[in-house]
Amino acid sequence: MELAHAIIYLDLNQDKPKMNFWYPHDLPKGIRRFIGDECFSIISGDSSFIPEVLLIFPISSLKLKVLIKYFKREDSTKIGSFSKSAITFLFDEKDDHIYYRYMSYIDSYVSKAVSVIVDLENNESEEDLIYDEIVKLQRTLCELTDYLRSKSEYVSKPEEPSETTLGVKKLEKKQIEKKKFKVVVLGDPSVGKTSTILRFTDNVFLRAYIPTMGLNITQKIFDINKNSVELVLWDIGGQTKFEIIRKKFYEGMSMILVLFDLTNPMSFANVPKWHQDIKNYFKNDQKIKGYLIGNKNDLVKERIVSENDAVRLAFALDLDYIEISALTGYNIEKTFHEIASNLLKFKNIED
Repeated sequence: MELAHAIIYLDLNQDKPKMNFWYPHDLPKGIRRFIGDECFSIISGDSSFIPEVLLIFPISSLKLKVLIKYFKREDSTKIGSFSKSAITFLFDEKDDHIYYRYMSYIDSYVSKAVSVIVDLENNESEEDLIYDEIVKLQRTLCELTDYLRSKSEYVSKPEEPSETTLGVKKLEKKQIEKKKFKVVVLGDPSVGKTSTILRFTDNVFLRAYIPTMGLNITQKIFDINKNSVELVLWDIGGQTKFEIIRKKFYEGMSMILVLFDLTNPMSFANVPKWHQDIKNYFKNDQKIKGYLIGNKNDLVKERIVSENDAVRLAFALDLDYIEISALTGYNIEKTFHEIASNLLKFKNIED
């Protein structure tokens, strides 16, 4: 069956998740249980914690992503005087960039539907009415996905290819070999990880900070020395609550980028912690290739961390150091092209 676009409504008040409703109705039990366990584990560490933004986590084996909307409502019979629920929506991982780019837009539709569902439940309405709203939300998200995908696609006017052009393209295709690398981006919350990635992939600056509670993945493909390089950037949330989940996403990485805020000395002091987190995962003396990146170098007057201190720390951790500005775009393109070039060199040495 088609798993993408399935929707699940969960109750998270017990010691394990309870499936209230799912659509389509033949969604396999194993998939439902896996998603329920993941949703439950994300918030199990703090009974009072409910993320306020949409979250995304991957099901790599199925090439799917899961969009999660947590919500709560007052309930004097529950611990903490409120009950917790979640609605999850499965989508194809190839559409990840759509949800990443239009997160707040999509969230407005999901939040509106959740508000209706909560009102229906508070008024003790028939279950069928509640389930109708969930199915309606599923259809809305399907339509939104199609619409936003069409907005994201750019179709240029095709030219009639000549025999010479076709020959050149065939030759170029033979010469260009695609290389794919996973790059994990780490650092304290609010240092500019997501903004840096968006500046590189979309040439925009994310002016509203949205905490990356779980994981966002974005990709960019470009050519370097007759090689087609695809960087898959894993923007992993920095909140302590998600330490256990975070470590699930280190496997298979080619390089790490550890970001800190040049105006925030605490984010700089925590850099060794992030580096050690990766080392603990590998549990051996494997060399970790990567960069220490100082963001917000446009804030000259507010700057606290000196370049000398940053260079010394990078040397101690055996990382390269570079400074950027996600706001102005300074050094962003250069940094990622340097990263891609070095990954190609490492790949050629290993081969």
